[in-house]
Amino acid sequence: MLEYNFLILSLLFLIPSFLVFLLRKDLRKMMISLAIYSIPFAFTERYFYPTYWEPDFLWNLVEIFGFGIEDLIFVIGLSGFSSTVYAVVFQKRLYPIKQKNYTPSFILILLFLIITLAVLIFVYLEIHLIYGAPALMFFLYLGISIKRKDLLFPGIIGGILSCLVYTLLCYAIFLIYPNIFEITWHTEKFLNLKLFFIPIEELIYSFTSGCVATVFYPVVYQTAFKNFE
Repeated sequence: MLEYNFLILSLLFLIPSFLVFLLRKDLRKMMISLAIYSIPFAFTERYFYPTYWEPDFLWNLVEIFGFGIEDLIFVIGLSGFSSTVYAVVFQKRLYPIKQKNYTPSFILILLFLIITLAVLIFVYLEIHLIYGAPALMFFLYLGISIKRKDLLFPGIIGGILSCLVYTLLCYAIFLIYPNIFEITWHTEKFLNLKLFFIPIEELIYSFTSGCVATVFYPVVYQTAFKNFE
């Protein structure tokens, strides 16, 4: 029975984020900010459903609004652990640094325009967002790292660690619903490759999400990862 499978997966994604929020008070401001900024990405579900996957949604909201409550929970949970996993594993915290006089609002608007333009281009060129989104996130990470070379290592390690957490959570949903990836995902239309029963697209998505989420807050709010003092 696969009813509410996406809801269960989304709730699983909240677990590591909740633990970080509970144990690392210094990271809470970043997590709340990333949770808010991640919400618009929930609205892109219409570009994934039903071509890439076809999970069950509460009250079938995806057919009405193009996204569901599950999408909101999912992106908030993903943003929570993907933005903090590097700091948690390597015991880093954020410290303010002196940079050029760019306000957070200016950087946020610039990033929003870049992301919106890229999504429109992908849709116009009929490039599926399961590939377009990871490409966009990785190039954003690279662009940020060119300006902020101190974020190059945290970003790539954050991507690897996020992919690891993401994989464990997906494996947990696999244990709950053993046939979920065969029934819910339409991988036969894409690369049709799996690792640990998980579609390779999911692993690529999780890696690039971790890369950009790790560096997003530091570049917007002009902070840097440093050891505890």
